[in-house]
Amino acid sequence: MAESAPTNKEAEEAVAQLRYLQNIYSQQYEFLENEIATYSLALNSMRRNSELIENTSRLSNSKILVNGEAGMYFEAGVGIMEKVIAYVGAGYLVEKSLEEAKEFAKSNERRSEEGLRKLISDKQKVEKELMDISYKLSSVRQR
Repeated sequence: MAESAPTNKEAEEAVAQLRYLQNIYSQQYEFLENEIATYSLALNSMRRNSELIENTSRLSNSKILVNGEAGMYFEAGVGIMEKVIAYVGAGYLVEKSLEEAKEFAKSNERRSEEGLRKLISDKQKVEKELMDISYKLSSVRQR
């Protein structure tokens, strides 16, 4: 038995459902883009911290500028760097040796990279869904 063509009402309902799904996926896509941007900024910051920890020997016994924010910088002297204060979450700071800080920074980088890869994968899935919905919308409209 041949399939009958959808009525105008059925076509309108299909278009409305597809538009609804398109709106939801578009919002999810935008959310994921924002999260990817946030993770990327955080990951870059973590990489700079790792680089700084790697180069502590060059900073020891030197002068640096400390950002006081709002365009103010303070010149400060650095002694021998042996410890790092690391934020570990929930408002807690922990003192770590340079080796511990190095491993902590690398661990944070790895977790952030994994999270970023997952977000990018999720974004690609949502992007595929949006393309499928767009294709379905155009095919329903052509009937």
